[in-house]
Amino acid sequence: MKNSKIAINGFFGRMGQAIYELSLEQKFNVTLGVDKKDKLQSDLNLKLSDNLSKHPELFDVVIDFSLPEPCLNAVKECQMLNKPIAIGTTGFNSEQKDILVKASKDIPLLLAPNMSIGVNVALRSISELSKLLSKYEVSIEETHHKNKLDSPSGTALKIAEVIAKSRQSNLSDIKIESFREEGEVGIHKTVFKSPDDEIILYHNAYNRKIFAQGALDTSQWISNQSSGFYTYENYLEDIS
Repeated sequence: MKNSKIAINGFFGRMGQAIYELSLEQKFNVTLGVDKKDKLQSDLNLKLSDNLSKHPELFDVVIDFSLPEPCLNAVKECQMLNKPIAIGTTGFNSEQKDILVKASKDIPLLLAPNMSIGVNVALRSISELSKLLSKYEVSIEETHHKNKLDSPSGTALKIAEVIAKSRQSNLSDIKIESFREEGEVGIHKTVFKSPDDEIILYHNAYNRKIFAQGALDTSQWISNQSSGFYTYENYLEDIS
């Protein structure tokens, strides 16, 4: 399932580079790197551009790990070009999320605040624990590198959404603590606590390879879907 040619938006970011490096190891076909004009100086054997629309013939699908505004610009370009997109960018506000949902009426669009298969499988466990341990207090802690702009992380917010949905409660009732530390890739800890015991579901990302793998895999999957709004859960359900 490695046939679709890939453009990476946010190519020179941490995740863009991790995705590209893994694509070379596993022979995924990354054909275009897109980023700001001032970042395009490179000796890579790869076409670089500041705009997806300049080279529509070079790619079949887009992976976006950038920031909300450049991501929305990429989505608009994908709409014009009728190209699918897999998005790992986080930090969208409600209005921006609405734009993504609206765009998905025209193109296949996958939005995943965390591209790690481990985290997404853990979300299933968190959903079940939230139902069965309905009387337990629940809280979330997340830790990322100092340069991460959005806080809480998209993954922490996703965990909170899963808990709130499972318990039919308000998202605002769930406590989230965020920490920023030098060099940390990503830690998420979900704690279920009663007066008598405590259950902790803990995920620690050692490096960005797990997110890069998820981005590459979902990019190939979304290439074969019809227009619509998809999540990593949809991907998991289809491949399991």
